[in-house]
Amino acid sequence: MTSTTDSSRLQPRDGHTGPLGHYWFLTFEHAPELHALTKTCQQTIDPAYFDATPVDGLHLTLDRIAYDGGSTPEQRASITEAARLVCGDQAPVMLTFEQVTNLRGAVGFVVSPAESVRALRDSLRVATLSVLPEARVKDSSSPPHVTIAYPIFEGLSARAAATAEAMNAMIEGVDVVVSEVVMVALEQRGNLYVWQVVERVPLGITN
Repeated sequence: MTSTTDSSRLQPRDGHTGPLGHYWFLTFEHAPELHALTKTCQQTIDPAYFDATPVDGLHLTLDRIAYDGGSTPEQRASITEAARLVCGDQAPVMLTFEQVTNLRGAVGFVVSPAESVRALRDSLRVATLSVLPEARVKDSSSPPHVTIAYPIFEGLSARAAATAEAMNAMIEGVDVVVSEVVMVALEQRGNLYVWQVVERVPLGITN
């Protein structure tokens, strides 16, 4: 039975198009080794089941600031200033990408050390909550990760796990130094995500 026949029996994921809100991200525009590793892994992806993330769309979601319409430009400016204060003493972080995993049907890199990512998230959350005390921040049970392929259909966890296993058999890890965090206005378009940068906040630069 062909992939086309198999996929025709699956339920497409509920698509969404439009703004989602403002978030704290790590982005990887200047990480060529990560881009190369991603492209190597994506060679094993079956496009009948997964949409590959463009390398310029690689990101790690640190936290939600507010849903669309849930914050004003003035509030976001104040949150940025608070973030500059809490990030000024935070040294740049080296992250390792060496394992691919199933992320509830998506495929992505596990990012380590998780403690460094969570510490950075917690610092940014302090900045967000100092301005928006009732902000609907993003609590997640997933490990820190960067998604490289999103499922087109529901119920692809087993296929995602098998895809990740095949990727892990062929890759070596890379390290990426993160020297800034990014506030973005996030949108979903189908299965993928796009964003506009609102502010970049450097790590390790005190005011």
